[in-house]
Amino acid sequence: MLRPMIIAATMLTALPLAAQDAEVGAGPVETRDGTYLQSVDDTNVINAKGDKIGEIEEILVDSDGKPAGFLIDLGGFLNLSDRDVSVPLDALEWNGNEYVSKMTEQQLENLTPWDE
Repeated sequence: MLRPMIIAATMLTALPLAAQDAEVGAGPVETRDGTYLQSVDDTNVINAKGDKIGEIEEILVDSDGKPAGFLIDLGGFLNLSDRDVSVPLDALEWNGNEYVSKMTEQQLENLTPWDE
């Protein structure tokens, strides 16, 4: 008879603690460490042959704040005669070190320049 009373008393004292934990834990919780995240700014964009064709300048977001595309800085030397173009997310593929364009250089050159 004593054992059920001890269990009941333990549960009753644990309830306020559980309620406090629920309040503290409300909202987003960061579970990623620094090795999970990286910046893509100035990451190389290469063609299928492995030749560098540009660099990522920014990730573009839609009106809901969700990633929608990349802004790529094409060509140029020391930022002279380079130009930025916008491509959708699925136009590039990550190979572990850099982005590989699924678009040809000619297709990228034919895109309307991005004007901020």
